[in-house]
This record gives sequence, structure tokens and C-alpha cells, in this order.
Amino acid sequence: MPLPKPTEFLLGTPLYSKTPFQGDEVWDVIDILFYAGTYDSHCTECKRESTFQVLTPQRPEQFVRNLTTERAMKRQALEAPFPTLAIGIYSIRASCTRVSSHRQDFICYVDYKQEASGTRRVSGTIQKIGQQPSYGDLHTLQVKKYAHVLSESQLGEFTRAIGLASHDVGVGAYVYLRRIFESLVEEAHQNSINDAGWDEAEYQRLRMAERISLLKSHLPTFLVEQPSMYSLLSKGIHELSESECLKHFETLRLGIELILDERHENRERSLKIANAKAAIQKAASSAGQ
Repeated sequence: MPLPKPTEFLLGTPLYSKTPFQGDEVWDVIDILFYAGTYDSHCTECKRESTFQVLTPQRPEQFVRNLTTERAMKRQALEAPFPTLAIGIYSIRASCTRVSSHRQDFICYVDYKQEASGTRRVSGTIQKIGQQPSYGDLHTLQVKKYAHVLSESQLGEFTRAIGLASHDVGVGAYVYLRRIFESLVEEAHQNSINDAGWDEAEYQRLRMAERISLLKSHLPTFLVEQPSMYSLLSKGIHELSESECLKHFETLRLGIELILDERHENRERSLKIANAKAAIQKAASSAGQ
């Protein structure tokens, strides 16, 4: 499984979750530690989405890949030694482009083994061991935008899931994500009961994936296309370790958000249509039509 991109690692990886790397993936670790670009994130001081510019020190020359062609890239992968990356702590700071004094900081720890100087046998881990704002603060504020498409209890469960993940409680976080998933399906179920030909007894006998397929006309497209999310959440609760749950938490959180994004977009579209109809009727009335 490839390493996450720099911004995905910084914003999406919970604290102390170890991401393994080996061989030429050390270059991906270097790209994270010396990332010099921008990313979009919620600014907890501006209270809104903003773009952040990373203020990481200039990348050392030995960590710069000079690859101009695909052939050169393949040749380096086969022949060139990997750079020596010091084991220890690395700091990454970013500044809000709206107000430069608004900062985000990430502290990473790299631990790896390299059998000899320049050897190609490299393996290790990179993990976030600190950040401000906290993982929970950064994401729970973003969750508030779903207040119009989630009930108060659902919103609270989503917030608790993120809070638990930020404190390395992966299994508990999965419990709340699964409750949200189940509640979304149950809402669709209640909306389907009055459909012509509905067979409640048959529905109750179905597994979750089959229920989702039956309710597809009442569910967000992303949820219908990804029914395996429920299986992964259930497996996490019953079989996976805390670290394994944390490893996949960000992916599942993103999946839930995509489902909610679709609900939010549909709600906004319905409101826009209703407002447009009212405005047209008012204009027609004032014109004497």
C-alpha cells in the first residue's frame, strides 16, 4: 500500500498511528518531511476554510531527486543508493494565507533501519507524535457543516468518533461511525415503508449489503456504491486491533463525509429550486400573468 501524500498524512493520519515504509518509499517519507506546498484546511482561528502555506526549511540537497526522464527514474530506482535519513523528530509548520500568525504545527517521528551506508535494504515507520490544532479540534469543527443533514445525536456521534480516534481509540471510533452508517440506512428504510409492494418481513431477513441495494433509490449514491464500508466497520469492532482500526479510520471518515456531502448538495439544490419557484411565481403574479 503506497504512503499517503504529504497533505493526506499531515491532516488525515491520527496521532501515533505508524505508517510503514521500505525500499525507495523513503523518498515518499522525505516528501512528507520537507513538503513545501500549500493545502486547504479549516483554520480554527479564522473559523473558516483557508489555504495554508507550509514553512518547512529548504530541502537539503541530498534529498533532492534529479530525475528528468522516465528512463532516468527507473535507472535510479535500480541502481542509486537511498539517501540517509536521520532517525528522530521532524517539525512541519504551516501558516494561514488569510492571517499569517494563524499556524498549524505537526511533529513527526521517523524510525528505520538501513543495514549499511547507502544500502538498498531500508525499512521503517513514520508517525505523527504531536500537532496543533489537535486532530480532534481540526476535524470536529469541520463536522459542524453537516448540522443540516444530521440529527443532533448523529452529529454528536460523528464528533465522538473523531475525538476517540484523536486519542488512539480506534475500535471505539468505529462503533460510532457504524452507528451513523446504520442510522442513514434506517432513515432510508423508514422512507421506503410506504412504497408500493414493500415487503417488511423480507427486508428484515436481508443482510446489510442486500438492504442497501434494496434501498438504493432512497440512499446517497456513494453509500450504495460502497456497501463494503459496513463490513469493514464491523470487522474493526470485532476483529481488528486498535492500531489497525486507526490505520483505516481516515478512509472511513472520508467515506462518511462523502455520503453527507451528497445529502448536503441535494438539500441545497432542493432549497434553491423551492426559492426559484417562489420567486418566479411572485414575478409572474406582479406582471399580471
